[in-house]
Amino acid sequence: MKTVEIKVEALNRESFKHYGDILDMPDSKPDCSNDDLNLWCGISEVKIDQGISQFCWLDVKSKRSFECNNFERHQNTSEAMIPVSGQSIVLVANNSASNLPVRDSVKAFFIDGTKGFNFKPNVWHWLPYPLSSKASFILVFKKGTPDEDLHVIDLNEKLDLSIKIIL
Repeated sequence: MKTVEIKVEALNRESFKHYGDILDMPDSKPDCSNDDLNLWCGISEVKIDQGISQFCWLDVKSKRSFECNNFERHQNTSEAMIPVSGQSIVLVANNSASNLPVRDSVKAFFIDGTKGFNFKPNVWHWLPYPLSSKASFILVFKKGTPDEDLHVIDLNEKLDLSIKIIL
């Protein structure tokens, strides 16, 4: 038997390019940017038998007030959020027969950074609320979801509702 010695290398885009993609914040301009977030879609793709899922990098940039007036959902795909840094709060709600959030199903969960989660299709949610100055996540969903399967509602307008998160 022959023994081969292999020296450990630093993991970076260049050293790993022949084997796959590094899931890290890109060096490019975000696809979407505002006061609350930077989002880079397509930092890598998940190859499956039909269609393509993609990895995205999400920086939730600001610690903001713990009030929520909007929800979003995706009818045709799940959305996984894998924390990379920071701790945060995430809001969720079930979908009703009228395709609105069920008021009594709204929950707030503490995300300590050690576990990711995967929203089922039609689960209402909103951008996580960082408990520090920033929280970063890797998102995984079907390619095209932000353009083709993003349903955002104003909770005040649709349900006469505003959500205040209590720690």
